[in-house]
Amino acid sequence: MKSPLSLGTACGVALAAAVLLAGCSGAPTPSTDSGATAKGSQAAGAQTGAGRPGTWRPAKPDTNGPVVAVFGSRRLTRHDVDSVIAMAPLDLQPRLRTFDGYRQLVERMIFEETILHLADIDKIDLDPAYKEEVAKAVRGAKMRTYYNRRVAAIPPTSDSLVQAYYDSHLDDYKIPARVRVRHIQVATQSQAGSVRRKLVKGALWDETCRSVSQDKVSKDKGGLIGYITKETSLVPGIGSSPAIVAAAFTIKEGETSQPLKGPKGWHLIRVDNMEEPSVQPFAEMKARIRQDLDAKAVDDFSTALTDSLKGLSNTAIFDDSITVALSPARTPLDFFKEAQAAVNALDRVKLYKQVVDRFPTDSVSVQARFMIGFTYAEDLGDYEAAKKAFDEFVRLYPKSELANSARWMMENMEKPPPPLQEDAAPSDSTKAPPGTGGGAKPEQARRSP
Repeated sequence: MKSPLSLGTACGVALAAAVLLAGCSGAPTPSTDSGATAKGSQAAGAQTGAGRPGTWRPAKPDTNGPVVAVFGSRRLTRHDVDSVIAMAPLDLQPRLRTFDGYRQLVERMIFEETILHLADIDKIDLDPAYKEEVAKAVRGAKMRTYYNRRVAAIPPTSDSLVQAYYDSHLDDYKIPARVRVRHIQVATQSQAGSVRRKLVKGALWDETCRSVSQDKVSKDKGGLIGYITKETSLVPGIGSSPAIVAAAFTIKEGETSQPLKGPKGWHLIRVDNMEEPSVQPFAEMKARIRQDLDAKAVDDFSTALTDSLKGLSNTAIFDDSITVALSPARTPLDFFKEAQAAVNALDRVKLYKQVVDRFPTDSVSVQARFMIGFTYAEDLGDYEAAKKAFDEFVRLYPKSELANSARWMMENMEKPPPPLQEDAAPSDSTKAPPGTGGGAKPEQARRSP
């Protein structure tokens, strides 16, 4: 069986093999106290018939169990492997106790030790990525150890507290009355009546059920469908049937009911066991109650610890900032488009100014500044505010294509529009300046930055 363990690359495999053959710190040299009987010269230089180095093997049992493998100068004993298996998940341990599983684990342990040795040779402990991983592991271990230590100090739930909880929650442990029901299912009410008359005259229930019931699942089991309670109208294998539930708690044990309409046809039922309401004994519930109370104690401790740590660290959490943090990131162009889409002209001016304030160095701020003056002039008729905005624009961006549009607006925004004349060319005073799209006014600046 091929092992799934590998170093991942041909280079890595070759390097690992070299270490395994050469030994991490020299070949294993058995000593007299290890139980080896081979002479030193034989251990160091013995050759097999194929010319391969001999494999060291112990001559007597090791105190830690048999040596299952050697690699480099190390011996891997049963104790070493069993220690790893003991730490494995319970559902995995049986697999590791098989020959193939055990052998793969041995190979894996050798693989990991070899990688560790190579890492030491390569001085991985000086690598920044390694240091970062160690720091993360140490941080997590510190927190877990502190928390577990505090949890371990929580007093165990006393027997008296468990008893008190049980006594004060008896309703939680009540078992409602229930009856075990059998049924015979047929298609029509008349068929059900006919079958009932035969049963009343002495026909055997099980034989009748086997021969006439349409419920294929239960007909060979005497029609057994299980227990039902008054707390629900659901009947196992049938579905919701209040009529069957009501009849089950009305008829006597061993008595056959009248025909009952159900979701799958007509039924005759018979009750063969009745159980009165009861309470689950304390002895049966004690362990579960203790487990629940212990868990609640840990939850309460965690809540208290969290609250205390907030106080110790002077914590303040800003919900409004969290809302902002969860909002999608918006670009300057997104804010500009929001200003363009505003219906109210004063809102547009306000939003354009916000774009300028938020993104003073972004190119969209140039468009926003122009649109402030344009909106004052075209939509609000506030020429004084418009002139002030356009003057500021020309001062800041004299070489912008929109600077000519701003100058043209200042010269013409208060003039009445010229009368429309067919085939008449516009006068020089009403010609749009370069960069505004050729119209009489720089309308394109309103809708596209």
